[in-house]
Amino acid sequence: MVESVETSVPLCRDFVPELIRVVEQGGDESGVSWNVVESLELLLDAGAFKDANALASSVVGMLGDDRRNRLFQAYIELCDLIQGAPLQLAIERIEALFIEIEHGGFSHNDRCWSGIVLARALAIGVYTHALPEAELLRARTILSLEFSRGLTESSAVTHIKVGLELARTYVHCPNPELPAARELLSRLASLCDSHGISPDITFDVFRLLHQVGGEESCPAERLRALAHPLGGVARGLAELVIARGEAKLSAGATASLEKALVLFQESSYRSGEFEALIALATSSAECEHHAKASRLFSQADVVATAGGFMYGRGIALLGLFNSAVGSGEVENARLSAEKLRLLCASEIFMTAFGLNTVAAHQLVGAGEVAVKLAMKCEKAFSSQGLHGLTAQAAFMLGASYADGGKWKQARAAWKRALTCDEVRRSYISACDRRAALAQAIAMVDFTEHGSLRDSTVLEVEGLLVKSERSLAPFGQSTEAVHALGKTLHIHAQLSILAKQPLNALKHLNRARESFGALALQREVALTDGLTGLALLEASKQSGPQLLDEAMSALRRSLDFFVGEEGSRVTWKIRYYLAVACIIKSQHATDPLQGEAHRQMAAGFLEEASADSSLLAVEGGMPRASNGEGDFSPGLQADVLEPLKKILGLPARRRKGKPSAKGAAQPHAKYGGYLH
Repeated sequence: MVESVETSVPLCRDFVPELIRVVEQGGDESGVSWNVVESLELLLDAGAFKDANALASSVVGMLGDDRRNRLFQAYIELCDLIQGAPLQLAIERIEALFIEIEHGGFSHNDRCWSGIVLARALAIGVYTHALPEAELLRARTILSLEFSRGLTESSAVTHIKVGLELARTYVHCPNPELPAARELLSRLASLCDSHGISPDITFDVFRLLHQVGGEESCPAERLRALAHPLGGVARGLAELVIARGEAKLSAGATASLEKALVLFQESSYRSGEFEALIALATSSAECEHHAKASRLFSQADVVATAGGFMYGRGIALLGLFNSAVGSGEVENARLSAEKLRLLCASEIFMTAFGLNTVAAHQLVGAGEVAVKLAMKCEKAFSSQGLHGLTAQAAFMLGASYADGGKWKQARAAWKRALTCDEVRRSYISACDRRAALAQAIAMVDFTEHGSLRDSTVLEVEGLLVKSERSLAPFGQSTEAVHALGKTLHIHAQLSILAKQPLNALKHLNRARESFGALALQREVALTDGLTGLALLEASKQSGPQLLDEAMSALRRSLDFFVGEEGSRVTWKIRYYLAVACIIKSQHATDPLQGEAHRQMAAGFLEEASADSSLLAVEGGMPRASNGEGDFSPGLQADVLEPLKKILGLPARRRKGKPSAKGAAQPHAKYGGYLH
C-alpha cells in the first residue's frame, strides 16, 4: 500500500494510471510502498485532484491523531480549494498547519512542503482575483526563505523543486515578471547540470525555461531531446509547451498536439490532456471551425470535471459558450451560460470568471441574472480592495440595468465605476465610465420629461468636456483615440436628444476621423447611423432637403450591420429609414412618388418588425450591452406601432398591462426620432 515512507519504487509521470488504481482500490496487493508526498505531487501534477484528495484523506485516516498527519491535512485543504471550497477558510487552515509544522519540531522535508502548499493556496487566490496581488508577495516570501536556506539544509532535489515553485510565481501571475523568472531558472539549470539531478526534474526546469523565452531559453530541439527518454507524457509536455509559444498553431504543431493528446489520455495525465484540448479547441475557434471547437471544449470540460479542476471547467465552458455564439446556436449558448452561473456559487470561480459570466448572460438576454451576478462581483472585488475589477463590475452592472431601461440604477452603478477609476487614476477607462454616466443622466431626464432640461444639458456637457480634456496628454495613442471616439459618440447622441443636431454632426465628424484612423469598421458604421439620425433631426429645422443625405448615411450603416451585427442594431436603423421615407412621402408633390415612398417605408417597417421579433427570440444574442456605445439607447420596439397605423399595416398584439397613467409619452409625431 501507499505509505509515508521513503520510496522503494521510483515514480514517474507515466506511472499515474497505476497510482490512481492503487488509490481507488485502497492498497497495492504486491506490497510495494511509495513516498506519499511524492505520490501526492505526482497526482497534483497530473491534474488528478480528486485522487490526490482521496490519497491524503486515506493517510490522515490511517495516522489518526499522530502528528505526522499535519502535512497531509494541508494537502486535503489545498485539494478542496482547487475543487471550489471557500478560500479564506482553506487558507486559514493551511496557514495554521504551516505554523505548527514550522515551529513544532517537524522534519525539514515537512517544513519545506507545507510552505509550498501554503504558497500555492495564496497564488490560487491571487490568480482567481479572490485575493489582492499583495498576497502573491507573501507567497514568494515563504518560498524565497525556504530557497535561501540553500543546499546546506536541503537536498539538491528539494532545493530545485522549491526554486521551480518560486519561478512559477513569477510566470503565473496577473503581471508576469519574466526577467526574474529567467534569472532564477538559469541558476536552477546550472544546478541540474552540475549536481547530476534526475532527468525528469531537469526536464521540468528546461521546460519552464523554454516557456519564458529570452536569450537563455531552452531551444525546442534540446527540450525534445530531454523529453525523449522520459516516456510518452514528457514527450507530450514538450510538444505542448513548444506549441503554446506559437502565435497560431501550425499544421505540424497541431499534429504534434493531437499525438500528445493520445499519450496523455493513455496515461491518465489529465492536466496535459486538458491543456492540449484547450489549445486545439482555441485554434479551431480562431479558424471559425465552431463545431470542432465545441467538441474539443466539451471534452476539456469532461476532463476538468473528472479531475476536480474547477478553474479548468471555467475555461472550457467559456470556450463552449463562445463557440455557440460564433455558430449562432442560441440554446447551446444559454446552456453554457447557465452552467457558468451554477459554478459561480464557488468564491474562487466567481472572482475568476464572474465578469465573463455576466457578459455571457447579457449576450443571451438574461438581464436579471446578469444584474444579480454583477452585484456579487462588485461586492467581492470591493471587499478585497481590487479597484480595477470593482470598476469593471459596476460598469457591467450599469450596462445590465441600462439594457432593461432602468436608467436610474444604471446612473448609480456608473457613478461608482467612475469613482473607482478616478481613485486609481485610470484616466482613459474613466472616460468610458464618464460617457456612460452622461448617457444615463440624460436618459433619466428624457424618460421623465420627454426632453432634456437645460440643467441636464450643462451637466452632461461638463462630464464629456472633462473626458476630452483628460485625454489630451495621451496624444494619438490608440487607447486615447478610441476613448475619444466613444466619448464623441455619446456626445453626439445627447446633442440629438437636446435638439442640437448641428453640434451632433460636429462631434460625429471628429468621431469618424478617430475611428477611421484606427480602422474600426463597426464604430465607423455606428457613426454613419448616428449621422443619419442627426441629419434627420436637422431636417425638422432645415426642411426635407437633408433627408436624402440622412438616408444615405443610414443605408451605409445598415449595409455593415446586416452582415456583422444582426437584429439588435438593424431594426433601429430600418425604423429611422421608415421615418425618413414617410416624411419624404408627405413632402412629395407627385402622388405616385409619395405612394412609392410610403411603400418603401412599409418595407423598412416589415423588416424592422422581423428583426425585432428575432431579437426577442434570441434574447439579445447578437451583442451584449456592456457599457460600450450603443445605437439609439433606450429605443424600444413599440415605436414601430404608430408608423404601422399610419401605413395601414397590421399592428403587433400587445402583451401585459397597459402603461401607467402619467408615464412619459413620445412627443414627436412618429414616436420620436430617438425614443
